[in-house]
Amino acid sequence: MVPALHAEDEKDGLISSVRDDVGKAGIVETKENCWNFFIDRCRDNLHVVLAMSPVGDNLRTRCRNFPGMVNNTTIDWFTPWP
Repeated sequence: MVPALHAEDEKDGLISSVRDDVGKAGIVETKENCWNFFIDRCRDNLHVVLAMSPVGDNLRTRCRNFPGMVNNTTIDWFTPWP
């Protein structure tokens, strides 16, 4: 999580938007529980698609600089259409 990503008024709006879902989930509706519920929901639903060309040294350099890009991802190699 990125610290101080949201201002307090924005954070309060996000918390109030999930308050009903928190209650339906059977969790006590405290500010901290609502925030954790929101963060968990974001983690569950966040998907990132990153597309890079394997041509040249750029992909190899990025994989060396950011090993998590290879270790924690699924890599699909697409070949040209027939």
